[in-house]
Amino acid sequence: MIGRLLLLSLILLGLAQGASGEERTGSSKATLPEAFGLPVRVHIALRVLNVLEIKEVSGQGRLHLELTQRWQDPRLAFDAVARGLAREDRVGEEADDYLKTIWSPGLALDNQIGDKDARIVALSVHADGEVVVIERFESDFRFRMNMDAFPFDRQNLTIGLSLPRYAQQEAIVLTTEADRPFSGVEDTLSVVDWRPVGLRFSNDLAIGWNARSYSRLNATVTIARYAERYHLRIFVPIIAVLAVSLFVLWSPGLKEQDKGGLIFSSLLALAAISFTFESSFPGSISLNTPVAEMISLGYLYLVAVLMFEIALSVAIAHPHFRLRDQAADLRWHLRWAVPAIMLTICIGAAVRALPG
Repeated sequence: MIGRLLLLSLILLGLAQGASGEERTGSSKATLPEAFGLPVRVHIALRVLNVLEIKEVSGQGRLHLELTQRWQDPRLAFDAVARGLAREDRVGEEADDYLKTIWSPGLALDNQIGDKDARIVALSVHADGEVVVIERFESDFRFRMNMDAFPFDRQNLTIGLSLPRYAQQEAIVLTTEADRPFSGVEDTLSVVDWRPVGLRFSNDLAIGWNARSYSRLNATVTIARYAERYHLRIFVPIIAVLAVSLFVLWSPGLKEQDKGGLIFSSLLALAAISFTFESSFPGSISLNTPVAEMISLGYLYLVAVLMFEIALSVAIAHPHFRLRDQAADLRWHLRWAVPAIMLTICIGAAVRALPG
């Protein structure tokens, strides 16, 4: 009887030691893989599958991304010949559950808004201990946008990728030439008024807790607006309204009250165009854009045309005005000089906004 109790105690003790050993092994796999050397290098590849939405004024955009992470963990290496496969693949929930049992860098998207939608994940562990995690998802991001060159602008949509759990002495995030084939931007985007230009990476540092430096990788997607699609919608209406000044300046026999009515009607039309543009293209008028400059100067131009024309017409019509001949010459020159100056200013504003 005593022998049986002793045997049972030994069996229970062995089971407890085995369970604690497995627990230590499992927990050790979830710690930083220091055996391979620090800092751990987390390789990143990013493919922009689509740009779904751009909100210029609020500085937001929705992107469909494929994010690839790759790092080395010797503790996960296995004998490929014994297992009969070069890598182990897991998809979906199985991949997420396995990631909880091993060390992962905890990559963060710094300017992400909300959660990842329509997320698909796949994980591969290679025989040499290399771990590859591929995520496809849609998400909203906050960007810094510059509308000063609208509608000739290019926007840089920068996504910051960092490792907030580990200082740069422990883990860094980077991309190399081996990762570049898996990065890029698709040629066709859902935002119809934009076209992709390219994707570039730059390394950066972020200062975190206790003034420690953390590694950051900035992925910048550059997109350009199709400016030619805005010519008929923006520039033609502005030119048509400002062209009324030519009729006021060159039309013979037009009375002063008629000239004033035409100019004030043009001012109202220009104001209506301004409100229409701001509602159709948010930021085109409220910000320092070429369109806003043209419309703002257009008000001054129309008023100046009316003042010059009426003042000189009255001076020329007065028979006893001693500078009548000079006023007539000045009126003739201003008829073509004032519109030419305004046209030059408008063209210059558009040319300055063109991408270099």
